[in-house]
Amino acid sequence: MIDARAVAAPSAEARAATPQAALAALLSFLFPGLGQAFNGQSRLAWLLAAPMLVLLAVAAVVLVGASDRLLSHMLQLSFLAGLIVLDLALLGWRLVAIAQAHAERERLHLGRWTTWVTGLLLVATLAMHALPGWYALKAVDTLTTVAQGGGESRGGEGISRIPELDDLPQPSAQPEVERGERVNVLLVGVDSAPNRTTQLTDTMLVASLDPSTGRSAMVSIPRDLYGVPLGDGRVFNAKLNSLMAYAAARPAEFPLGGVGTLKAALGELLGVDIHYFAAIDLLGFKQAIDALGGVDITVQRAIRDPHYFNEFNVKTGFFIEPGRHHFDGSTALAFVRSRMGEGDSDFTRADRQQQLLAAVREKLTAGNLMLALPGLLDAIKASLSTDVPSERIPDLAQAVQEADMSELRRIVLQPPEYMTADPRSAAGYILIPNLEAIRAVGQEMLSPEPEPSAGPG
Repeated sequence: MIDARAVAAPSAEARAATPQAALAALLSFLFPGLGQAFNGQSRLAWLLAAPMLVLLAVAAVVLVGASDRLLSHMLQLSFLAGLIVLDLALLGWRLVAIAQAHAERERLHLGRWTTWVTGLLLVATLAMHALPGWYALKAVDTLTTVAQGGGESRGGEGISRIPELDDLPQPSAQPEVERGERVNVLLVGVDSAPNRTTQLTDTMLVASLDPSTGRSAMVSIPRDLYGVPLGDGRVFNAKLNSLMAYAAARPAEFPLGGVGTLKAALGELLGVDIHYFAAIDLLGFKQAIDALGGVDITVQRAIRDPHYFNEFNVKTGFFIEPGRHHFDGSTALAFVRSRMGEGDSDFTRADRQQQLLAAVREKLTAGNLMLALPGLLDAIKASLSTDVPSERIPDLAQAVQEADMSELRRIVLQPPEYMTADPRSAAGYILIPNLEAIRAVGQEMLSPEPEPSAGPG
């Protein structure tokens, strides 16, 4: 017959639980070596604590001395790989310290409550190190994907791979640009909303950064330009927003491919080198805005567009009054897409696009990046394609963050100074460029700063 008292009574192992074992494990969870010091193992305590103390001291020096380069480091593949290795090493070190502190007081046994407490501490330690490791792996994956063309398919969300970008030039095909020199990047916005049957480059903007001075500039090029020189003696007798897709579909006629041909054409139009290219799917841009927690925009004049279709191809209209507003991703998308309101046009829309990019730059602080990192990485991976070499991305990102926004110069090329409108041509509404006036803008805003004169010697 089974003795009920024997069943109900705790086992000898359970009765032998030592609270000091759980306390020692907790102390080493808080900092490796504290539990060993509590257990009277002073030499082992110093052995476990010393590497952590050195690491904390080095981290403090690095953060104080290089806090302004934090974004650059976060985008370096070598730094991220080192971070993953260090994270794994610290994880193992802490797990050993916690388990040893407990084991010095009592043997681990599932029948003791103290073992369960220590087990929870070990699980918590794993979770603490899994999160930064996962962030680092996501960042590596995103950087690699973006530099290889990006644009993964995201079924059901309207974001799809941009076929015209399959020919992105390799880094060796880029114009030579030294670190610290002015860099010109062609940004194109591709609207792949469900109501779009083609992926035209309706948004074309050249962003220019001078890392040595912190000065930056934005020049928006209208989509309806017609007769743009291609840089090889030919002229593109169609609207400029169709050039990338047209060239990509005819590799024999355009050996530079869609992206390379568009870069060459805009470089010839502006009279400058276009060093790099980045394509942003506007729906992915919306997700990036949401990941950042929205942006603050000062609307200069009212927008009343009853014809606006949102990203889900639903006619909602877009109405907003002048003043300071906080935009979520959907509102920001409407702000840069709407052009049918009274007094609006492609040119007013281009100005708003520049304004939004400037607002995003203001939001890109290291603190915001850390908080927004998971969603931001997903949005960038799905919606950004670039030919910027992966090793140059950190420098460019740092230059963007350090840019002096008070020195930002913005211009939207428009009639009558920079082009002549022809609303009745066989191609419909087109704009004939004034090459001399446009190249003057390129020389003034996008060319490297002239070297200071050495003076008489």
